Amino acid sequence: MRAIITAAGRGSRLAGTSDDTPKTLLRFGSGTILSGIMQNFAAAGIAEFIVIVGFRGEAIVEYLTANGKLGYAVTVVRNPEWQRGNGISVHLAGTALDPDEEVLLSMSDHVVSPAALRAMIDAPPGRNQLLVDPRIEQVHDLEDATKVWVDAGRITRIGKELADFNAVDCGIFRLTRRYFDAMGRQIGRGRDSISEGVRELIAADDFEAVQIPASSHWIDIDTPAAYEHAKANRARYG
Repeated sequence: MRAIITAAGRGSRLAGTSDDTPKTLLRFGSGTILSGIMQNFAAAGIAEFIVIVGFRGEAIVEYLTANGKLGYAVTVVRNPEWQRGNGISVHLAGTALDPDEEVLLSMSDHVVSPAALRAMIDAPPGRNQLLVDPRIEQVHDLEDATKVWVDAGRITRIGKELADFNAVDCGIFRLTRRYFDAMGRQIGRGRDSISEGVRELIAADDFEAVQIPASSHWIDIDTPAAYEHAKANRARYG
């Protein structure tokens, strides 16, 4: 199995901290956020990646090249429309997949413990799934998090704006070809966020929740405060 990492966006909320360096290249532990994400995937058993680049994509490519792709098999896909929604990047990644290939999808600023990634790898095949955290009171920056409603293991609603929710999106998906087809249809309708593809499949009763293991942790490094928190608590995310 391979993992897609979407690293095309600018990360404007961290621009002051990053000096316009792609935020996935910010220092994290002994490496970067990107290397930390890849290390966690490798610890879970995945060492093949498709990395989608856009804003300052050359910096990410140069980093990977200078560091021997960090020892992994990496395919780079460029998104010239990186200023649009993140669903564009995911749909482009689909062009690098085999017809029946299932993949994990990770945001380039979500650091997730290997045990949680392993839970996604071990989840039943042939299904579209999202890693969720029901420990709402522990979520860093809950206001900005994408919320979900889970009913008997099925995701029935998703969105940052949800007033009623019982779990939070951890930023890790397991996707089948059905998702990429749905995302293509949504882009054709002018809807280009990842969640739009998810909503189409929710309507078809085709998206399930995988609950994060109780001992695992994750964080979305989307703000200076989240970045400082992640660095101070690096060990819990590895």
